[in-house]
Parts: sequence; C-alpha cells; structure tokens
Amino acid sequence: MSVTHNPTGAGTRIATKVHRRGCLVQTENAALAEELLADKKLQPDLVGRLTETVLLVRPGRVQAVVQEMQRLGHTPRVV
Repeated sequence: MSVTHNPTGAGTRIATKVHRRGCLVQTENAALAEELLADKKLQPDLVGRLTETVLLVRPGRVQAVVQEMQRLGHTPRVV
C-alpha cells in the first residue's frame, strides 16, 4: 500500500510505503544500523531503514535477526 504524505500541507510530496506484519529493530546508534545493513548474512532479512537507528525486518525473520545480532554481541530492541 502506498501513501503520499505531505507534512506541510503544501509544496512537495513525499511518497512513503506502508508495510504490514513487519517488525522494527532499534539499534543503539546510526553506525550500528549501517553495519547491520551491510552484513551479508542479515541483508536478506532486512527490508530497509526507517530512521537512522530503526530497521524494518522482513515478516517472520525477526527472531533470526535478533539471534544474529546477539551472536555479534549486540543487544537489539525489538519495537
């Protein structure tokens, strides 16, 4: 489902996409989010980045992402 969002009510439009059944993982900082997005093992499970520290995880894959992050020594926060 695509949604057009215009926070100012005028000017340019920003196209956004609504994901259903996804899960968010919040990292400690933006550098860690970049590191995870670049990780070859995690790439198939990460849909994208919502903010500097929040990653969208493919439905049904959050447990695998959390386990891999824990294996790497990180403590992810699942939102």
